[in-house]
Amino acid sequence: TVPLINMESNVWHPCQGLGDTMTIKEKLGNPRGKKFVLTWAYHPKALPMAVPNSQILAACDLGMNTVVVYPKGWDLDPQIMKTVQKRAEKAGGSLGFTNSMEEAFKNAHVICAKSWGALKYYGQWEKEKEIKKNLKHWIVDDNKMSLTHNAYFMHCLPVRRNIEVTDKVIDSKQSIIVDQAENRMWAQMALLLKII
Repeated sequence: TVPLINMESNVWHPCQGLGDTMTIKEKLGNPRGKKFVLTWAYHPKALPMAVPNSQILAACDLGMNTVVVYPKGWDLDPQIMKTVQKRAEKAGGSLGFTNSMEEAFKNAHVICAKSWGALKYYGQWEKEKEIKKNLKHWIVDDNKMSLTHNAYFMHCLPVRRNIEVTDKVIDSKQSIIVDQAENRMWAQMALLLKII
């Protein structure tokens, strides 16, 4: 009987998903059928999967052709991905996975970068950190962005510059991180208004 707003759990971050949905619709108009790529990016810390899960779900609910790219061993929760897959199909989009950034970036309309921890090393942070040392090339840079369909760049912030994404990309005209951050506020205001 009492409304509850999830401000981010270990599994979902629906407020981020709402803000991202608003941003994608603002920039693409009707995003159905357009290509959304969520790419894993190197980060020195182990991070939760809530934001990536919600960003993928947001793109799938918009009917986008969603591709998730990550290094081998960094798969997201298979049960959650099954749920998201059903939502993608219901909205007329698709959900796919790859381990090649170059393959994923081809002809993309939106590139969203986010790091997350590996399920198999959950709780073993030092071990994960050691394995991740060889993944520093998982960064969004100008060369990879040149493979896209002049894609917009998104990141939920805060961001580690020149670790997750280069300055050239994050400061480019295609970067919509400021609009994305602002839309978190508008989306959450709308959510509160609906509940009230």
